[in-house]
Amino acid sequence: MKTTTASLFLLFIFSITQSSFLFGVANATHDAVLDVNGDEVLVGVRYYVVSAIWGAGGGGLAIGRESDRKCPEIVVQRRRDVDYGHPVVFSNANSNDGVVRVSSDVRVKFEGPRDRLCLTSTVWKVQDKAESSGKRWVELGGSEGEPGCDTVNSWFKIEASFGSGMYKFKYCPSVCSSYATSCNVIEKDQDTDGQIRLALSDDGTGYPWIFIKADEANARIRQVVAA
Repeated sequence: MKTTTASLFLLFIFSITQSSFLFGVANATHDAVLDVNGDEVLVGVRYYVVSAIWGAGGGGLAIGRESDRKCPEIVVQRRRDVDYGHPVVFSNANSNDGVVRVSSDVRVKFEGPRDRLCLTSTVWKVQDKAESSGKRWVELGGSEGEPGCDTVNSWFKIEASFGSGMYKFKYCPSVCSSYATSCNVIEKDQDTDGQIRLALSDDGTGYPWIFIKADEANARIRQVVAA
């Protein structure tokens, strides 16, 4: 009887410990993504996505265009680190959560002025493999529909990178259970036009980015200009 009681007690302790461990792991993988000030990145708020490597790392991400194709537009990186590019807004596959979280499915959409040559959406999506380069680039024209198999190419994940407040993008959507995909990190690469773009990689570590709230960045720029 004593042996049975002791066994049940140990099983109870083990189950609590295991549950606590799994709960901790689940929370750790869904920590909030933080901006450059250490604040939580929020859905519906405009942020610049800027290289975490200053100087030779280049500037922010922006709307671009291939020389031989008007639409859809593409995601490019500005060359100068003082050029933050165009702001983006994030939305979660989980519409009940207003915080962007690590390892969760998010949609990325450019906001701000653009020309009228292309009227497709400014939502990021993964391009089909390019015949000329064999690359799968990140372009615009993604779907703004509900998360699911029909919109699977428009969902990305944000993962922690090398240092505090640095993040990388990954294409590993969870919004469609029947969709088989490898989990690819997203690196920078140069296309035939000489533009620096985002591309899926099978073996890279992912390029590091930081998020800067657009309103604060614009306020600093106005202060510099006025000084």
